[in-house]
Amino acid sequence: MTRLVLVDKKNCVRGDTATLASHSFAWAYASACGGKDDVPGLATVAARLLDTKFGRGGSAYSFSTFDSNGGSDGYFVFDCGRVADRAPPALADGANQDATYAVMTACFYIGYVRRDH
Repeated sequence: MTRLVLVDKKNCVRGDTATLASHSFAWAYASACGGKDDVPGLATVAARLLDTKFGRGGSAYSFSTFDSNGGSDGYFVFDCGRVADRAPPALADGANQDATYAVMTACFYIGYVRRDH
């Protein structure tokens, strides 16, 4: 199963698809039927769903395998599914700095999802 953790520019965990899966039919469908190998596509879906949950959103989302573009708004994306034995347990939105550190050291950084307003 694909497990992505999204971290904001303040290095705070903003979303974990392990918890998003239990609250969102759209995520469950995208991750099961949308293609487990399309991690960039799944990352943009996760960012869109997360922003909707928080009452904000963008007109478009784009994925890049590199860091953010200057002052752009979005999320750093980590793949924790490949390292399930080392990854922290499912994280709540806004998890503390220790959780962010655990994600950054145990999981794979795969890219950045940028939100365009």
